Amino acid sequence: MNKADELAAKLRNRLQRTDETEICTDTAIDHWPTQVNDLYHQVETWLAPLIEAGLGIRRNPTHVFERHPSGATYNYAIDQLVLEALHRTITFDPIARFSTKADGLVEIHLPGKNLRALRSIDEHGESQWTLQKIPPLGQVAQAPVAWNEENLLWIVEEGLGL
Repeated sequence: MNKADELAAKLRNRLQRTDETEICTDTAIDHWPTQVNDLYHQVETWLAPLIEAGLGIRRNPTHVFERHPSGATYNYAIDQLVLEALHRTITFDPIARFSTKADGLVEIHLPGKNLRALRSIDEHGESQWTLQKIPPLGQVAQAPVAWNEENLLWIVEEGLGL
């Protein structure tokens, strides 16, 4: 094989890997709104008694512009989840599917606190969510804690001042 043939083989190989990577990232973006929607359904289920008691809950359509480390860019529609009561608001804002911290990142904004729900994939390929406080600039983040009903209720209690 001459040098040109070797380079052609290398080029084909790299182009194929690039195409496969782009297909994987495109698929990840396509599934991200559904994964976030599943998280929102879980929140709504856990908060059903509060919704019946007067907690307002709505979805705000928004757009995210995101750049994958490969350089590919994505602009996609996704909803925020907003909880409202007692003149206070808690907002779940899905800011990134591609993050160095997780396989998806939803920031949770409430008065005086900022948290994030981090999505990861377990050994069976299932989505797992954890909760983490966003540290002040220059400080190290604490380890994430479980995403569960008790921690969500803590967020609502803190966020609404109950």
